Amino acid sequence: MKKMLCNAAIVIAVVLGVVSCENELTPLGANFLGDDPANVIKEAEFDVKAYSVPVNTVQTNNFNSTPFGVYDDPAYGRTTYSFVAQINPNFTSPSFGQNKVVEEVILEVPYYSVLTGINGEEREYRIDSLYGIGPTHFQIYRNNYFLSGFDDQDITQNAIYYSDFESVIDMNRGDLIYENTLFLPDNQEIDLFETNDEGELTVSERLTPRLRISLPVDYWETVIVDQEGSANLESISNFQNYFRGLYFKIAGAPSSSNLVHLDLNNAKIDIKINSDFPDLSDFDDDGDTTELNNITSNFRLNFNGNKVVFVKNDFSASVQSDMADSNDPINGAENIYLKGGPGSIAVLELFGQATNGSNGEAPALTEAIENDWLINDAYIEFYVNRSIVAASAKDPERILIYDYDTKRLLSDYAIGGSNGLDSNLSHLGRLERIDPDDTSTDRIKYRIRLTQHLSNIIQGNIENNRLAIVVSQNVSIVGNNRVLNTVNPNPDLESIPISAAISHEGTVLYGNLAQGNLVQQTVNGEAIPKKPMLKVFYSETIN
Repeated sequence: MKKMLCNAAIVIAVVLGVVSCENELTPLGANFLGDDPANVIKEAEFDVKAYSVPVNTVQTNNFNSTPFGVYDDPAYGRTTYSFVAQINPNFTSPSFGQNKVVEEVILEVPYYSVLTGINGEEREYRIDSLYGIGPTHFQIYRNNYFLSGFDDQDITQNAIYYSDFESVIDMNRGDLIYENTLFLPDNQEIDLFETNDEGELTVSERLTPRLRISLPVDYWETVIVDQEGSANLESISNFQNYFRGLYFKIAGAPSSSNLVHLDLNNAKIDIKINSDFPDLSDFDDDGDTTELNNITSNFRLNFNGNKVVFVKNDFSASVQSDMADSNDPINGAENIYLKGGPGSIAVLELFGQATNGSNGEAPALTEAIENDWLINDAYIEFYVNRSIVAASAKDPERILIYDYDTKRLLSDYAIGGSNGLDSNLSHLGRLERIDPDDTSTDRIKYRIRLTQHLSNIIQGNIENNRLAIVVSQNVSIVGNNRVLNTVNPNPDLESIPISAAISHEGTVLYGNLAQGNLVQQTVNGEAIPKKPMLKVFYSETIN
């Protein structure tokens, strides 16, 4: 009976609780969202002031890949890439033996390539980073300038070398070691052959596409083999001071062009030496340790020392003038110029005005903060000015946005995932068509999403700093490269993302002063404004 009474009491208490609560129930969010339920999610557009900032010489001694060649940009003109690299032996104090003969010296520098198919035993490749199909003229010199790994002013800091350092290296170049007047990277697999025990020629090794050349034997016999027993080969540091590297120089002004990215991390010079060595260990077990065994040995030099890429722009006077005119921090610009390396970036101010570098806060932002907006989505679309940049395969696929004042990536940036062209697409969209389903239309716009960044501004977690956009060779690469800004009209430009520093590509986007509408139409026939706008989808709360 007591148990039944307890259960009955519990049931009565629950019923009374429900009844008492029922009178206080209100529609979900009635005291939180706006009064008009039909407009819970609202849409707004805001001006984005945008202007170009020229980039002077940039740091180029920490690239993961090495651009080499000539690139002709359809909007900007020609850029030439050369480089210098230290080479280090994988041996110290070597013994080259007696009666030594240098049989061959082979230089190998792999290209970045992708396997596309297999035909029998042959593999087919595509060179992943090759731009242009015309031959160029290049030379290889001995470098006589010592590339220190430490800053001359502060040896606790690593040395920084810039894109305009070629004049110093060129004045200190040594012997001409190799020259190719018609260099054009080949995507063919390279087969190496050897003779088997039956005297037949067989494939001993299959190599991915690469620059593979024979260097003069006599030169390397003098430079390396004749140094046996000297202090020059006693240690890596001694060798670096003795043989200070190789200078790969694009020569003259070729009428055609190609640019390829080289994998210097896996480059090498192999020196094959045939010589006699005393059989001190009685290798043939004949009891005679005085006889000589004839052996062919390989001595390798690696490209794992300091490397510096040189970048020389040859822009027309009109392009340089237009770029300078677009550098207007007060009013913004009609066009904004993006060019990798020592080229140009664009600075953006949200709501038409940023907090830092301006007087006070933009009124539109003040309203959003006072009404405690909840940001559901926010993005900016940038459109390519096709009257300046003709549609071609040379359009940069990606652009990157970051905080110009703090030099940090935005909170919308996600580290990880794919490292290819499709990485981080939610935040940093690829170049796309206005109508993705209509393949007859031109690829003309980039969409940059900054939902979390805008939320952080409204919540007071960060300032409404200036932002910057750059072309990017790979948006997955994280880090910044120094900018030598001695003559820059924007002295606060101290660095740019490393993926922009290594990028050779360029484009021109419409700025906030662009007039009229695009020729292209949306699916429903509405004209698209040229200028970039911050589009926001939000819920307005009531405090």
